[in-house]
Amino acid sequence: VDDGGGGGVCGDDLSKGPVPADHTITHNNEQNDMLPLSLAPTHYDIHLQPDVRSGHIGGSVAVDLLVRAPTADIVLHTKTIVIDRVSVFVGGVEAASVDTDCVAYDDEMETATIRLPVTLTPEDAPVQLLIAFTGAVSEGMYGLYRSKYRDRSGQLAHMLVTQFQAKCARMAFPCWDEPAIKAEFTLTLTVPAHFEALSNMPVAHTAELGELKTVYFERSPRMSTYLLAIVAGELDYIEAESFSGAQDASGRRLPIPCRIYTPPADIEKVRFSLDTAVRVLEQLVDMFDYEYPLPKLDLVAVPELEAGGMENWGLVLFRTVRLFITAQTSLWIRQKAVYVIAHELSHQWFGNL
Repeated sequence: VDDGGGGGVCGDDLSKGPVPADHTITHNNEQNDMLPLSLAPTHYDIHLQPDVRSGHIGGSVAVDLLVRAPTADIVLHTKTIVIDRVSVFVGGVEAASVDTDCVAYDDEMETATIRLPVTLTPEDAPVQLLIAFTGAVSEGMYGLYRSKYRDRSGQLAHMLVTQFQAKCARMAFPCWDEPAIKAEFTLTLTVPAHFEALSNMPVAHTAELGELKTVYFERSPRMSTYLLAIVAGELDYIEAESFSGAQDASGRRLPIPCRIYTPPADIEKVRFSLDTAVRVLEQLVDMFDYEYPLPKLDLVAVPELEAGGMENWGLVLFRTVRLFITAQTSLWIRQKAVYVIAHELSHQWFGNL
């Protein structure tokens, strides 16, 4: 870490000057809407605690950073998020701690600029950024939002769902929210104890906290922010195995657990779709000669979803109409369901890798 040399908390001699009093800022480069290349995230450790009733989100994120060029500004995406505290660690030692006076927001660019009293350099390693923040559950079907459904008692309730494509991860946590900026993710989610909590990776372990529980998920492979996904609510599932994993010594492919989750009253409507998903996954593996790269595949029927389907890696979301098939369902609707399932599962290779 190179000391910025300024007398103020935010470093008075920074190239862009001090943070404006109204905490807003505009980018100087009108020809480039992309984030600066001086920093690159390699891993996010995220904790989110969304309140389904109030819509409040409390959270924190620890980001491992690669410093590509000297900088005293950390510019990342945020939208409808307030950054409460920021600390930077270099080599496991706190190098800077800044308050909210050193954070400036650009609403048009959907970014926050954090002014540090020190300059980070490529020689600094490892570098970790810690941010505590607050946010809000989205009112639309993007970001982290609430979808209506019927719970086990038949009452109208809300489940938590994410739709981060194309640039809405920034509504749930501060991040480098561009598809080309890939990183690994470790997610921790605190939700009501009776909720099923899902994400891209399997659950590592769960801590019971009375009426709440904290669910710890396994670390993901490198992926874009728009592919990170969360679903939490009262859900049931049916399960089958798809022989789509890596090959064993005999050349036989290992099984991948494949589940479909639905609101409680609808589980019998997705048996056709589960069979389709298993067969499609195996066909894709044979076609590509490349194993399905994650340890599980979940499909979720969401009552309120912006698109017909969303290819989140390992946690694929569908409108209920695309997964619910009964004896009365027409051939055309069945064909459409197969098409949409195949389309979204093909993205597990094309686009997600």
